[in-house]
Amino acid sequence: MIEFFLILSIILNLLMGWYITQLIKRFLSVSEDLDEFFNLLGEFSSHLEIINNMETYYGDTTLQNLVRHSNEIIDLSNEIRTIYDVDYEPQENEDENTE
Repeated sequence: MIEFFLILSIILNLLMGWYITQLIKRFLSVSEDLDEFFNLLGEFSSHLEIINNMETYYGDTTLQNLVRHSNEIIDLSNEIRTIYDVDYEPQENEDENTE
């Protein structure tokens, strides 16, 4: 009877080890995808600021609001990034923007 429980325990431990490995792989994959998404958001915001500072569009309230809104989205995404990204450490200038 003890042999049965020993074999059952070994099988369950192996299954749990496999399951945890699969979860970690998924989590790392999601973390990489989020990192790529956050980088694209940063590039988009930089592009908007460049366009807003062009002489043709300088002072346009629509673009100013769009830049402000994109900065708010980036701030929110950085908060989310601190939760889900394994390797992410906020930079000092990002902390200053949120204060």
